[in-house]
Amino acid sequence: MARENQGLQIALIVFVMLTIILGVTTYLFFRQYEEADIRAKSNAAEATKKAQLAEKSETDANELKRLIGAAKTEDVEAITTLFNGDMNRYGGSYSEESRFYRPLLEKMLKTIEEKNGELKDAKDEILRLEDQYAVRESNKDPQMKRFQEERDKANQDLADEQSKYGSERDRITQEQAKLQAALQSTRKEATASVAKVETKLQDAGIQNKKLVAVNEEQAGVIEKITSGKIDVANGEVLWINQRNRTVWINLGRSDSLGRQVTFGVYPIDVSGMTIKGKKASIEVTQVFGDHLAEARILEDEIGDPIVPGDKIYTPLWTPGKKRHFALAGLIDIDDDGRSDLQTVLNLINLNGGVVDCYIADRGKEKNKLVGEIGVGTNCLILGEPPTEKGDPGQLAAFTKVLRDADQLRIQKMQLGDMLQSMGWVNLSPVVRFGRGANPKDFRAKPAEGVPKKSTGNVSDLFKPRRPPKTPASAY
Repeated sequence: MARENQGLQIALIVFVMLTIILGVTTYLFFRQYEEADIRAKSNAAEATKKAQLAEKSETDANELKRLIGAAKTEDVEAITTLFNGDMNRYGGSYSEESRFYRPLLEKMLKTIEEKNGELKDAKDEILRLEDQYAVRESNKDPQMKRFQEERDKANQDLADEQSKYGSERDRITQEQAKLQAALQSTRKEATASVAKVETKLQDAGIQNKKLVAVNEEQAGVIEKITSGKIDVANGEVLWINQRNRTVWINLGRSDSLGRQVTFGVYPIDVSGMTIKGKKASIEVTQVFGDHLAEARILEDEIGDPIVPGDKIYTPLWTPGKKRHFALAGLIDIDDDGRSDLQTVLNLINLNGGVVDCYIADRGKEKNKLVGEIGVGTNCLILGEPPTEKGDPGQLAAFTKVLRDADQLRIQKMQLGDMLQSMGWVNLSPVVRFGRGANPKDFRAKPAEGVPKKSTGNVSDLFKPRRPPKTPASAY
């Protein structure tokens, strides 16, 4: 009995375990089936949605094909080929970003509207011309009648004038005999007058030939005159040695540069070589190469030293050609009231320039014009002009040089401006004593290399500026 109970217990335990396992397995399989069913329904809904989208896309694509005039059976490649052909044919003037059917249609519509407007204007103009023509045709007959009447009147006037002419001719014939006698008496006087007129005409012809020759010569050298401006830099500083007081410049033998040519030094960013912009002066001492030369520093300022790249300029010298100058007035470079003409002549020649004419200051040619100003003259250097109480010959020569320069439109420059621009420095000044002494030579000067300091005294020419007074009504 005990064994049977034990077998039953074991069987019961096994049955319960199998029941539990079956329940768990059934639950798991049911859970997986439920999840699979949910996924299947979700996939079916997604597939339906994609199918609807695909159908709509196909419908939209077919509608777009219809709108652009393509068949439903044509693929994208064929439509693209058709589109590119249309854009190349009708939209060639459009940029790549705007080459589409809508901008092209807008452009065509605008063009059609413009052409329609032009066509309307042309039709209106034709109608207006037709109206004018009709009015003109209607007025033609009265005008023809008026012209015929005027012709008949003109014929009658002609007959009257012919009759008057016959009587007037007889009167003139009678008076002609009287005038013939008077003509004989006045012919001698006329012959003398004609001789005087012919003399004047000959003189005028000679003067005209001279003017023609001057014009032809001026036309031949007009390029030379205009190409070399006086205020353009000649070169620039390449390197500087402050200890030796020397600089190297980019001019040399190929530029026809010689020794002892002086230049003014100007800042790198200067646009015009003016006197106010000059910062230093240099003088060429050696020429090393085609475009390389050494120059010594004649004067500079501690506060604004020379640096590489600074421009150099002189009005007396131009690379590869000679400048021509004329001098007029008292040539005084040291303000002592005495002529320094020979010094300036030597200075111009030393810097490669040519002096075409000047007013002599000594010898048999004193106060007379030496040489002649011409179309090849580049610049007129003006010194102190003579006064009316001075020598008449000097005044006449000065006036002639100015008149010729104005006629030829030659540029003028003051003597001091020329010396300042070229960087000339008087390294060997002559101090005179006695009656002819120059007071400027005896002014106190600061030591060389020492910067200038203010004395605290203000010139009488300086007037302090004050703000304007505010009227009482302003407040």
